[in-house]
Amino acid sequence: MEYLRVRISKETAQIFQALRDVYEQAYGKPMTQAMIISKALDDISNLSRWDKVINNTSASIKTLKEITEKDLRIRVQLSPQMQETIQNYKYYLPQFAGTRSITLGVTLKFIFKGAMLVQNDSTLLDSESRDIGSILSDCESRLAELIAPTNKDTFESLFKELKHEILALKK
Repeated sequence: MEYLRVRISKETAQIFQALRDVYEQAYGKPMTQAMIISKALDDISNLSRWDKVINNTSASIKTLKEITEKDLRIRVQLSPQMQETIQNYKYYLPQFAGTRSITLGVTLKFIFKGAMLVQNDSTLLDSESRDIGSILSDCESRLAELIAPTNKDTFESLFKELKHEILALKK
């Protein structure tokens, strides 16, 4: 496993500390940075209202503990799958923030903020269960926008084959 090393803002550190307090109170035991990040990723896995999370300014976090220089750095050992999930959010979230890209620190801020808001407002979660076909169709349309016109036929062919194989496994 590799280390995830990220420099975060004071606001992100405050949200992280508040999230730590919420999780420690819920589980009744101290939690490591890795446990908090893992739980936050789990909590936001069905989050569908990212625009509300990113644009929410009412979530002002007041911490009792002073933020130190050490609190502004996250250095934690995570599985490759968790690191890949965070990277996927890094590429997914800019569309809601109205930017071309965001840093890992900002990505974590949105993840932690989303996890905090989900604790208080379950309407942010996607309550309708989607089938594999609709998920693949959504992905296909989003990916088709990124493919160069010269590669479009090859992409459609490969994605159709992938979709067929996945749906065959489901049966």
